[in-house]
Amino acid sequence: MALGAGALPFAAGACSASSEGPANVGDIAAGNVADLAVGTLKGIGSQPAAIGRDADGVYALTLTCTHLSCNMATQGTVASSGISCACHGSRFDVQGNVTHGPATTGLSHLSVTADASGALTVHTGTVVAETVRLKV
Repeated sequence: MALGAGALPFAAGACSASSEGPANVGDIAAGNVADLAVGTLKGIGSQPAAIGRDADGVYALTLTCTHLSCNMATQGTVASSGISCACHGSRFDVQGNVTHGPATTGLSHLSVTADASGALTVHTGTVVAETVRLKV
């Protein structure tokens, strides 16, 4: 089942003048692992992060565009087919790799944990290797 937000219109001031890496907004509650099917990538409300699940487990990506730091949760599209930035047209695959510029750097992967009940938390202050997965 594919989940994702629709494209939203560009808003003035949504981007900063330089790319400073992923936004660190602290810990973000990201739903329950039972509700995240394999093959899913979805945004977490207006937060600058997405949660996904593939055959290897659960992972999280920043939604801070590496071109000019737009928050693609509010200025873009996040879907199980990939991520696009409405600010300047950059596109990324479900693993955060650039598929279309002007961005030249992929999206950072973020730490994700689950508690005993399966509640997921994305830790936006902790960047991890793109191969890191929460085994579920």
